[in-house]
Amino acid sequence: MAGNTVRKYNYEPQQEERERQRPRIVVDPQKVPYSPFEKVLVAAGVIVAVALITLNVSASVSATSVQRQLSNIETAITKQRNVTTNLQQEIGELSSNSRLNKIAAKEGLQLRENNIRTIR
Repeated sequence: MAGNTVRKYNYEPQQEERERQRPRIVVDPQKVPYSPFEKVLVAAGVIVAVALITLNVSASVSATSVQRQLSNIETAITKQRNVTTNLQQEIGELSSNSRLNKIAAKEGLQLRENNIRTIR
């Protein structure tokens, strides 16, 4: 009779419950999910790349602007040199001996050779 009083346990339903509690993740070898660290790493890489591209474009634009300013300044310098050269040529023409002699003759002045000194 002792054999009849012992309860019989069915262990199979408990194993099924354990299997239901932990669903198995089936991983496709061709599609491995990214970890959060990998996602953050990729996002940081994209942000750094965009920042570097932006800095590169900004530097290029500022270099072009400075180059244009330099070109404008060089053009202004060239124009001023031309004006200076023209003025120096005019000074040479106005102070030439032949012109001074013509003006002196027109005003009634005479040239005395003994009063002329050459300074070098």
